[in-house]
Amino acid sequence: MSSEIHENSGKWGRPVGDPPVAGKGPKADNPRRSYRSHRAKLQSVGDISHELGRIYREARAGKLDVAECSKLANVLAICARIITDSDLEARIERLEQGVH
Repeated sequence: MSSEIHENSGKWGRPVGDPPVAGKGPKADNPRRSYRSHRAKLQSVGDISHELGRIYREARAGKLDVAECSKLANVLAICARIITDSDLEARIERLEQGVH
């Protein structure tokens, strides 16, 4: 498409119908969110539960897209399983060391 500004230009002078620009900057229709502003402490299943509650409340309030909330919840569920499995592994190791 031409880079000229047309009468039927949409946001930021792009012709209407062009796909949205992803990424950061003023021309981005859906700029990527920076997660550096929110670094959750995810060191225990309780921490993960707290974070799940936070993203649930944000999705309910319309501050977070439901699809993004679902993706984050899945990642958090995986983190919870890893922590649980790691704790179980450590307990089994301690039991085995006590038996031998």
